[in-house]
Amino acid sequence: MVDMTQPVVATVVRDEKPPAEHVEVVDGALCSEEELRRAVITTAITSGIVCALAGVGLGYLLGLREGRE
Repeated sequence: MVDMTQPVVATVVRDEKPPAEHVEVVDGALCSEEELRRAVITTAITSGIVCALAGVGLGYLLGLREGRE
C-alpha cells in the first residue's frame, strides 16, 4: 500500500552535452511561393481523394451489413 501522506521527491539528472559545433542560419524562404502553393493544392487534392475512397468503402461495408439484417 502506498502512503499518500509522505511527499514524493523526484530528482532530474541532466546529461550535459556540448553545443553543436556548426549551426547554419538560413536567411530567406526555404521554398518559393509557387512551390508552397503547389504543395498545398496537391495535399488538399490527395487528402480529398483518400477521404472519398474511405467514405465509399465504409458506406459499402455498412450497406452490406444492412443487407444481411
